[in-house]
Amino acid sequence: MAQQNSSEEIDIGYLFKKSNDFFKSVVRSLFLVLDFFIKYYIIVLVLLIIGFAYGYYKDSTEVSVYSNQVIVIPNFESVDYLYGKVEAINNKISAGDTIFLKKVVDSNFRKLNGLKIEPFVDIYNFVSQSNRNFDVLRLISEKKDLFEYMEDPSIIKYYKYHRLQINIKGSEASKEMVADLLAYLNDNEHLKRYQSVYKENNAFEIQEYHKMIAQVDSVLRANSEIAGTASNVSITNSADLFNLVEKKIKMLDDLLVLKTQTLDFEKPIKLVSADYNLKTKRFLSLSNKLKYPLLLVFLFSMVFFVIYLFKNLRRYSHLV
Repeated sequence: MAQQNSSEEIDIGYLFKKSNDFFKSVVRSLFLVLDFFIKYYIIVLVLLIIGFAYGYYKDSTEVSVYSNQVIVIPNFESVDYLYGKVEAINNKISAGDTIFLKKVVDSNFRKLNGLKIEPFVDIYNFVSQSNRNFDVLRLISEKKDLFEYMEDPSIIKYYKYHRLQINIKGSEASKEMVADLLAYLNDNEHLKRYQSVYKENNAFEIQEYHKMIAQVDSVLRANSEIAGTASNVSITNSADLFNLVEKKIKMLDDLLVLKTQTLDFEKPIKLVSADYNLKTKRFLSLSNKLKYPLLLVFLFSMVFFVIYLFKNLRRYSHLV
């Protein structure tokens, strides 16, 4: 028992000794750093002044990049086309293809900084489009994570709304550049021909729905009349009457969708809304007036730290 207590006292003593050694090394390191800055304070002060002056110059001449958030509806099966165009424009920006970019945003091509697009993941709208979508979603959810499936690239074409982020240098020409970009995206002969067919079919469907609703109304009015009037239409089964009313409600809902499509079909890539010149917030973003002085002092300190480290390693190698 005495031997065990003695062993524990030795371990504790060893631990305290190591702790004291650690604190001594920390204090010594702090003293060396402080001594270094006191010794070279004139150089450090000059570097701070130079860094501040350069940072001030950068802040005063630097053009900020603003984010412009645009919500669009890709019509006429144009989702893949839209995403492909966004990728192509980004590639052209990276390659510095000024000839191509000038066709997109005219004389402001140097201000275009990059594009990003993503869908609004709307499960309810996706399911309500058709019974087939609901059945597919139900089967998929049994085999894989639902949210993972809904964000799959192969599914994005079924979402109605998409957010297009356009990053532009400066805030003077944002509206003009967004308009030019949308005009470029809509300048596609294939989509324009599709638009003509879709609009014609949409107008025909609206007309047919009005006729069908009028026919249902005629049957319902005839059924409400007293027997023996001029109408020879009568519904005696209450279930049939209920189904007919439900059918009319369904047709009215479909007619509403068709009329909203009339508005959506104005453009292949329909603009819904746009928010211009949104300043992007970056995590731990430092002003240039603070960043460059710190950077110069850090680089100056690292030079002496490398020299100090090299001397100690050489001394250690001689001892070995």
